[in-house]
Amino acid sequence: MASYSNPGNRLVSIADMRPMLRGFQCEVIVIEIPQEPLVTRDGQKIYTFLVADHTGSIVMSLWGDIGKYFKVGDIVYITGGEAKLFKGSLQLTTLKYGKAQRVGEHTKPFVERPNVSRYQWVNDPDKPGPLRPVIPPS
Repeated sequence: MASYSNPGNRLVSIADMRPMLRGFQCEVIVIEIPQEPLVTRDGQKIYTFLVADHTGSIVMSLWGDIGKYFKVGDIVYITGGEAKLFKGSLQLTTLKYGKAQRVGEHTKPFVERPNVSRYQWVNDPDKPGPLRPVIPPS
């Protein structure tokens, strides 16, 4: 599988995220913490958040203790970001050496829709290449 990198390290908006996009930067605001962290068999914690920017929202998952420091309203700057499919849902996470850092709170305009984590991603039979989103009806 090919990976689609972002060599310019420009800020990527949520609406522009696609499966296998790696190594990008983005700035999001935490709008919901839907559940307690999941604990893996080896004891690692996975924190899950719903985050947004001015173009939409996405589920973000962070491994390790860094996730326990974020709360609703925090503005988070991601370096080394990765957009990937997990159980058919697009999620934002960080690469092994990526970072998520709090840079502010409550001062970022955002929209909750579309939630790109709810898109279904399929191969286009007429155009081989990257997956394309199938947007669910509202």
